[in-house]
Amino acid sequence: MRRREGSAPLVLAALRERRSRPALGLPGPDADDVADMISAAMAAPDHGRLRPWRFVVADSDARAGLGDAFAAAEAERVPGSTDDQLDRARAKAFRAPMIIVVIASPQPHPTITAWEQRASAVCAAHGIVLAADALGYGAFWRTGWLGGAPKVRAHLGLADHEDVTGWIYLGSPLGRPAPRVVGEPPVSWLT
Repeated sequence: MRRREGSAPLVLAALRERRSRPALGLPGPDADDVADMISAAMAAPDHGRLRPWRFVVADSDARAGLGDAFAAAEAERVPGSTDDQLDRARAKAFRAPMIIVVIASPQPHPTITAWEQRASAVCAAHGIVLAADALGYGAFWRTGWLGGAPKVRAHLGLADHEDVTGWIYLGSPLGRPAPRVVGEPPVSWLT
């Protein structure tokens, strides 16, 4: 049996106790914190070392342009959208002080499939979430139709082969985290 020494118990406890934090406020991460989060993301499993991901950071004023792209996408999706509907779409960019958009950017490869590369981008997104928690920030990973909306894709500068893996909302956590759901893990052992 391997002994758990050094930082292993602390790391395992941090992994078990991390929670999504949908209520986020100021302050958000600064440039050094973002660099640390991205550095952690870059340690994601990456078969072939293709780095099939990229990141777009939206903070402060950049969220206004992103919100306008969200509203334009809503207007395109729902012709005749009311001002209230467009304002709600626009407000999604202001749920947190910062958003890091994780983009899967699969590279052509003879044996490493696009699916595997997208899975690697998912791991990179998880690295940002874990690093944010380690730095004392709250993080909430969102997905949804906006990542595929042409107006939003254009605003983010996505190429045809790229997809939004997740919108990582970041800031200082407000309120209490949701309780940990404890249960029997769905594990079976082959014999």
